[in-house]
Amino acid sequence: MALLASHLEQISTSAKSIAELEFPPQKIFTSALLKDHEITTLIRDTEPHERALFSLDPSALIRTRQQNGIRSTGAESGLHGREFLFPSAPPVKQSVITRLLGNEMLQEIRKSSSNTARSKDGVNVEALLQGAQRLCQIYNVAGADDKIQVLHNRYGQISASISALEERVYEQQSLLERRNKGQNHDEEWEANALEKQPDNKDKFVGLTDQDFQFEEDEIKELEARKRALEARVSGIEKDLGGLLR
Repeated sequence: MALLASHLEQISTSAKSIAELEFPPQKIFTSALLKDHEITTLIRDTEPHERALFSLDPSALIRTRQQNGIRSTGAESGLHGREFLFPSAPPVKQSVITRLLGNEMLQEIRKSSSNTARSKDGVNVEALLQGAQRLCQIYNVAGADDKIQVLHNRYGQISASISALEERVYEQQSLLERRNKGQNHDEEWEANALEKQPDNKDKFVGLTDQDFQFEEDEIKELEARKRALEARVSGIEKDLGGLLR
């Protein structure tokens, strides 16, 4: 009995000393370590556009098979190919850009962005704006919608101005050509009119070189304004390129 009392006294003393010890406060993962959480409650299903962010690299698969000594040639390609090893494997998923924009719009954007298309037909600004709007519907960027709308309005105004200026330039060129063709005829008619009416020589006023020079200067000014508007369109294309990146 005395031996048991000594043991109890020793246990009591140890408990008191342990209670008097200073421990650091609980940290961020203390509860997680002490409690038993179900791992499935921490997992969620990915969204469709998130799953499209990850895809298999075909070149990486080929390198892996070559490193493992699997080489397929001729008739044996079907036996050692991926289709035979993994018959139930799903096809490689498309990228998120392709899924959101669609193959048709993506091809149009790539076609208009190439150097050959720029030199021939120019950039399809409408396709770029529509693509940017679709991307912003999924991945919201602060201020992007307003900027796209401003660019769309600017593009519409500049396109209308370019069309009006081109039509005006065409009219001025046509008028100038008609005047150049009829200049000789007008000079003959003026000479005949002056001969018939010698008293009205000072009153008759015909087209002079200054008039033709004025018309040519006006055509040059319109062409300069057209080039300036085309430069503004190029600025819109650069802004759209920044949005797509």
